Amino acid sequence: MGLFGNVKNKLDKEASIVDGNNCLNEGNFEKALKYFDKGLKIDSKDPRLWNNKGLALEGLKKFNKAYECFDKALKIDPRYVKAWYNKGLLLTKSKKYQEALKYFDKALELDPTYVDAWNYKGISLGSIKNYQEAFKCFDKALELAPQNVHVWYSKGLILAKNRKVQEAIEHFDKALELKPDFEPAKESKKLLKAIHRIP
Repeated sequence: MGLFGNVKNKLDKEASIVDGNNCLNEGNFEKALKYFDKGLKIDSKDPRLWNNKGLALEGLKKFNKAYECFDKALKIDPRYVKAWYNKGLLLTKSKKYQEALKYFDKALELDPTYVDAWNYKGISLGSIKNYQEAFKCFDKALELAPQNVHVWYSKGLILAKNRKVQEAIEHFDKALELKPDFEPAKESKKLLKAIHRIP
């Protein structure tokens, strides 16, 4: 193939990843899948391609196939943190919170600064009513990223689930202070106030 061929393949593979990721961000999962498959034809040993193919399949609600892709990424690179995290995230969507925890723990073992893993570990713990441990996870995430709107919002949801209404509203307010057009926090605050008849 020669040097030029190798360079061209490498560039084509990287272009597939970039183009596929752009499609993922736009919610065009079918098109993203085509780009990742194109990249995998060039290099089937790149864990990023398997991980991102899993995300595209997850977007298409093909959860079992997505899970298999995350597994393939981890067979290639057992230290690929995003695949551990994505396996956990996929399980939370199926409400398998207890099982998801081991994947978030593995991601955090490999990268203790992974804010999204701390956040979703907190959500998973809160969903199985282990509130004390959940709040520790949110606090760790906020220590690492105090401006992260999603963590303030998630902690608010779990506070509401734990009947700490005023604290929950304060967390939604903090999320809205950071991002005034953040609809999930607006809706949750409105709903919580209506349920508890708070003016």
